[in-house]
Amino acid sequence: MMTVSHSQRVLAVVSAIGLTATLASCQLGGGSDSKGSGASTSASAPKSAQAGASGNGGNGTVIESHPTTIDSKSGTVSLNSVSGAGTTVTVMFSVTNDDKKDDMWISSSFSDGDDSVPQASGNASPGGSTSNADGLTLIEPSSSSIYRVSYDSQGGCLCSGDLSEFIKPGQTIALQATFTGVPAEAQSVTVTIPNGGTFSNVAVAR
Repeated sequence: MMTVSHSQRVLAVVSAIGLTATLASCQLGGGSDSKGSGASTSASAPKSAQAGASGNGGNGTVIESHPTTIDSKSGTVSLNSVSGAGTTVTVMFSVTNDDKKDDMWISSSFSDGDDSVPQASGNASPGGSTSNADGLTLIEPSSSSIYRVSYDSQGGCLCSGDLSEFIKPGQTIALQATFTGVPAEAQSVTVTIPNGGTFSNVAVAR
């Protein structure tokens, strides 16, 4: 059963290898709604990246790929890597435009749709962006919590932003999102990507 810690973004001071900024992280209860809901954990061996796997537009390695439709165009969302350093986990993923003729407009396709920015007071202020990849969520089995993408102390998302761009037919772009406060001993996680679905029981590379 998932536990509820927060329903809104909050600032959290953490110490993480490779990160010097103060980060803002948020956890959601298991009943939270997202575009790629239905995350579940698996008892099978954790999945890991396979070099040269198909479905990622030649983007190096891929763990798993799912078909999608974005901007009325057929596409593929691939999970490329999940890596951990201390209590920080970074997810690399990619999207490929499989349409033969038309560009794909991604904009807010990977956002949670909330343009608020977390503040040190614990409140949130408007004025942020939905043109980013802050809609991903992560489940770590032992903590029974759902983690949201982190923000730094300046209100910047630790994720790919400024996604107001077109992806040309056959083109693949790489994106990323960072989570903080994840148990350092986490060996596997489940990642949900808006418009990309759920990637269950994925090994965390350390």
